[in-house]
Amino acid sequence: MAHLRRRDRFTGTADVVTTVRHCLADIAEDLAPAPEAPAAAPPALVAAAVRWAREGVALETVLTACHGCARDALEFLAERIADAALRAEAMVDGARLMVRVVEVVTTAAAAAYLDEHRVVAREHQTSAQTMVAALLSGHGVATLAKRSGIRVAPAYQVVALAIPPHAEERAGGLEAVSAARRKLRRVQAALGTPLGSRSLSLLRADGGTVLIPLESAECVPGDRTAPGVMSAEVLQLVAEAAEVRPTATVAAGTTAEVPELAGRTHDVLDRLRASGQPPGLYRLTHDATAEHDGAAVDARQVHRLPRPAGTGRRTRPGKPGAA
Repeated sequence: MAHLRRRDRFTGTADVVTTVRHCLADIAEDLAPAPEAPAAAPPALVAAAVRWAREGVALETVLTACHGCARDALEFLAERIADAALRAEAMVDGARLMVRVVEVVTTAAAAAYLDEHRVVAREHQTSAQTMVAALLSGHGVATLAKRSGIRVAPAYQVVALAIPPHAEERAGGLEAVSAARRKLRRVQAALGTPLGSRSLSLLRADGGTVLIPLESAECVPGDRTAPGVMSAEVLQLVAEAAEVRPTATVAAGTTAEVPELAGRTHDVLDRLRASGQPPGLYRLTHDATAEHDGAAVDARQVHRLPRPAGTGRRTRPGKPGAA
C-alpha cells in the first residue's frame, strides 16, 4: 500500500494517476483481510470521476491509469520476495487482491462516467426539444439560441414523420407501453448517425417532427442521397430500426418559413395516410402539388419502403412488423 502512495512511481496525467493510485491503496487496505468482502468505492474517486467526465477526460485514460498502477504493484511485489515458494503464494494472493481492487475502481469510475453522460444527454435533449418548439412557433428563437448555445441554421429541412405501431404495441397493457418506448429509442438511434448531432427532433412513438439544418433552402440535393438530410436511405434505416414502414413528408425553407412548412408537411402527411397512400418518402413541391407514379397527389413519392423483416423476438419469422 505504501508503494502505491509513492509519488515517483508513476507518470501520465498527474491528477488522474495520483487519485487512482491513492484510491487503489485505500481499497486494497480495506480488502486485504477479506478480498471477497463487499467494498464501496471511495467518495473521492466518484467525485473525481464525475469531474473528469465533465472536463472531457477520456474514460480510457482513467482505466489505463488503474491497470497501470495495479500492474506496477504486482511487479513490485514480485521483485521484493526472494524465496521462490513464498513468491508464488504471495503473487497468487496479491493478484487475487488486485483483481478485486481493480474491479471496484473500474466499476465505480465507469458508473460515474455513465451517470454524468446521462445527465448531459438529458440536459441536451431538453434544450433541443425547447429549440424545436421555438422554431416551430417562430417565437423566441434568437433568445433561446443564446441561452442554450444551439446554433440556428439559415434554413432547415422539415420532416413530418408517421411511425405505425409495432406488432408488440397492439397487444395493449404495460408491455405495449414498453414496446413503444423501445421502438422510439431505436428510431432516435437510427436517425442519429446519418443526420448528425445538429438535427433537432420532437418525436413520440407514433412520429413527430425532425428539423435538419441546412446552409440554404436550395442545398437539398436533387438526388436525395447526400449525407445530413432526410433521404430514402435514411428513412429505410428508420424502417429497419422500428420494424414497421414509416411515412415521411419533407420540405425545405428558411428558418422563418419553418412554422409554415411544418404545418404543410403534417397536413399533407395526414391526408396521404387518410387516402391510403403507401408508406415512403414524399417531397412537397413549391406549388403544393406533385406526382406519385404519374398521378396528381399532394407530394412526390421519392421512395416506397419495402416491408421490413422482423428480427429477434419482436416479430415471428415470416410475419413482419405492422404497417
